[in-house]
Amino acid sequence: MRPETAQGIFVNFKNVTDTTRMRVPFGIGQIGKAFRNEITPGNFLYRTREFEQMEIEYFVENDPVKANEAFETRREVSMNRWQNIMKFNADNVRFRQHESDELSHYSAGTFDVEFKYPW
Repeated sequence: MRPETAQGIFVNFKNVTDTTRMRVPFGIGQIGKAFRNEITPGNFLYRTREFEQMEIEYFVENDPVKANEAFETRREVSMNRWQNIMKFNADNVRFRQHESDELSHYSAGTFDVEFKYPW
């Protein structure tokens, strides 16, 4: 996922584990503003785009098999939540897995839940 909002999750990881006494596996969610600079062909060279973004980071044991199982379980739970519990139309919700060249340096697997707004 994106480091714009995930920074706080990693910076405060020790504080979260100390104060909540959580042990892996567990997840931390956070919502925040993200900003992107884009080069535009218009009057200005750069344009800043602002949007809200949510991050959920799951921390699991350092075992590739267990980590992959946890990732798949979380992905299925998320899909179920958006499509069956929240009743979002499947045509408007897309689960896009990141390619290996899109992954953050700390990520072994990432997917985005993208929602197509009606406007």
